[in-house]
Amino acid sequence: MKFLKAFVAVLLLVIATLFLIGFFVPEVDGELETRIERPVIQVFAGMMSVQNAPDWVVGLERIERTSGFLAMPGSTFTLYYTGTETEVTYTLEIIEVIPMESVKFKLYNEMLEFEITIRFEADGLDTIVRSYVQMKGKDQLSRSFLPLLKSSIMDVGKDNFEAFKQLQEQ
Repeated sequence: MKFLKAFVAVLLLVIATLFLIGFFVPEVDGELETRIERPVIQVFAGMMSVQNAPDWVVGLERIERTSGFLAMPGSTFTLYYTGTETEVTYTLEIIEVIPMESVKFKLYNEMLEFEITIRFEADGLDTIVRSYVQMKGKDQLSRSFLPLLKSSIMDVGKDNFEAFKQLQEQ
């Protein structure tokens, strides 16, 4: 009986902590960086070729353009991800494009929103790609678990950048 009471007390404490985290921590940030042994013009063109993203984005099954022209500001795309047991759909909206310098876009669905800025820096014949990711939950539950999910989300981002690097360097 004491074990059951202790278990319930710990469970309630965890739930209360997660609720407070979701209330006071509305967003989580992360940064990634990689060096690609290709010129910045080639790396930028590869990143902006949205139709090729399933070749290097983990779990991305397909992309459909829903509005706009190519990967220009204002364009939107629907991204279909598949996992082991789930299928998730995101909307990708291109916010800003500065050729050979940066691209800013928003990736969102009914639970999560990611604002991502990717900067390209020429370093001789190589390119340094820096990514800044801001993650937000749209409801109390998703905001509560976002800090716990940050490391796994950033790990997927690292895997994506590594796959993009390998694809570019072929």
